[in-house]
Amino acid sequence: MTHGPAPLPRAVPPLLSLVAGYVDSITFLALFGFFAAQVTGSFVVAAAELVVDDRGVVAKMLAIPAFMLGAGIAAAIIIARRGGDRSSLPLVFGLEALLLAGFVGLMMYAWPITDPDAWLGAVAGLLSAAAMGVQSALVRLLLRGVPQTNVMTGNSTQLAIEATELIYAAFRPAKVSKDPDLAAQVAEARKRFATVFLVLCGFLVGALGGAVAYAAAGPWSALLAILAVSALVVWSARRGGTDPM
Repeated sequence: MTHGPAPLPRAVPPLLSLVAGYVDSITFLALFGFFAAQVTGSFVVAAAELVVDDRGVVAKMLAIPAFMLGAGIAAAIIIARRGGDRSSLPLVFGLEALLLAGFVGLMMYAWPITDPDAWLGAVAGLLSAAAMGVQSALVRLLLRGVPQTNVMTGNSTQLAIEATELIYAAFRPAKVSKDPDLAAQVAEARKRFATVFLVLCGFLVGALGGAVAYAAAGPWSALLAILAVSALVVWSARRGGTDPM
């Protein structure tokens, strides 16, 4: 007999966003403005290259397909295992941890990276982008209802929407209390606000932590991201259950 996914601990979404913000800060500082998680920045770099000659631009532009490749591989694993009696979550978290390990290993091997066009630095950055693509896909496919943990633009919009809903309810308490459907909508908005707020805070804390850690420990700082994702591998393996259909 198979069992559906177990309830998701509230700490998991902000932990994932913390990892994304942490990795993004390190790659940005170590690899000359390379975006691993916020792949939107790579689209901006690609467009800006039309008018600005930026060294290291090839790696930054390749971050887009690397991110998509990571997401595609993760999606292929999840889709191929759909309907099975075991969740794909440990396997996909393991893939993310492996890609991050490759990123950190290359960073340490090539350190110090002083040339924006150095190919080892570029490959390291692309591995980090692929890892973030894996994370993005697993959140979308396996953690239903969780906001994206590595793209904060949509989350910021969602937070503003939920905040507006809650402010409206606060000024119209009598109307809300008389309408069960409206009261239910407000309750759901409150839950969504809390979830998105924690994800945003996680990314911000991760970005700040990544910057401070990189300043103190250089490429060694990225080991913390591997440890965090490895902990998620262990948690998801113990969690059991099956993938959502």
